[in-house]
Amino acid sequence: MVSIALRNLFAEKTRFAISVGGVAFSVMLILIILSLYQGWRVKATEYIRGIDTDLWVTQSGSADITSSASLIPDSVGLKIKTLPGVSQVNKFVGKPVSFSLKNKDVNTYIVGFDPEKPISGPKKMLSGKKVPDEGEIVVDKVLAKNKKLEIGEFVEIFGTSLKVVGIADGANMFLFQFSFIDQKEAIKLFGTEGFTNFYLVKTDSGKLDEVRDEINQIGGVDALDREEFVDKNRRLIDEVFVPIIAVLVLISVLVGTAVIGLTIYTATIEKAREFGVLKAIGGSNLQIYQIIFQQSFVSGIIGYFVGVGLTFLLLWIIPNFVPVFVTTTRGVDLVNVFVLANTMSIFASYIPVRRIIHIDPAEVFRS
Repeated sequence: MVSIALRNLFAEKTRFAISVGGVAFSVMLILIILSLYQGWRVKATEYIRGIDTDLWVTQSGSADITSSASLIPDSVGLKIKTLPGVSQVNKFVGKPVSFSLKNKDVNTYIVGFDPEKPISGPKKMLSGKKVPDEGEIVVDKVLAKNKKLEIGEFVEIFGTSLKVVGIADGANMFLFQFSFIDQKEAIKLFGTEGFTNFYLVKTDSGKLDEVRDEINQIGGVDALDREEFVDKNRRLIDEVFVPIIAVLVLISVLVGTAVIGLTIYTATIEKAREFGVLKAIGGSNLQIYQIIFQQSFVSGIIGYFVGVGLTFLLLWIIPNFVPVFVTTTRGVDLVNVFVLANTMSIFASYIPVRRIIHIDPAEVFRS
């Protein structure tokens, strides 16, 4: 049965190529969408996850750094330092800003960090200085590439001229990129003397829950562990982009199924006489099912690997032209798409199978 299926499949190379192409296109589209989504989810919080702290202390009701403002009086920080179980307290000073560069609007999130305790500074550097002095700024590579910024150039933010002295990696939050300046200069730039945006709290071993409860009793602030804070900052992507991605994946599945179904249906119906002969000489419906399903399965397997190859090729090429296009391809997604591709192929072959098994063998020998 396998040899019959393969002969039918490869008899028309153009039709076979279209069938494989339908699967490959669907696989490529689904994998790119899933990789882009996972890239957004992982890369968008890469910088935040890289900050070595046990607790983030925010103003009540301000659980993320992007869509809500958080201002906490310095007096709260002094109280936190006195709590039992607290080993270290650091300020996180940051604010999304917009400025003009080369007659274009630029959005970035400026983080002011303490050079002596660079817990919130850039994590990875591609070039230049990691710790900026007063009047200097470190920018993320995506921002630098998008806006053609180079080390030694100047940007003006809130009337203050800052010299680009470093290019960082891992500070891209998809909607914007992080930039880094000296903490004292950031406080002056933002006009937030006497306040900070968040507190980063390190606790003694085994004291995290106890310290969190104590901080929450201070009033006006909320203490979140690192994973909770990361999840809060990932909420926008999950809420906005997941439904869009689900629709796009569904469309790609329907397109792939339709293309495969059309090509398998046409190829099968054109072989109706051969299948009629097979039934006339004693071939069972089960054997007919096996032949057609095997054709679809082979198309699905080949189409899957072609699609995966095209996916990795595009994921390698596109970021060179669109730096914000960040992707992460997971093994579990490759497995799931493999199952999906072959399910599409088998499902697409159901209609022609139903048509063939109702062929009257006597019709084959008429005329």
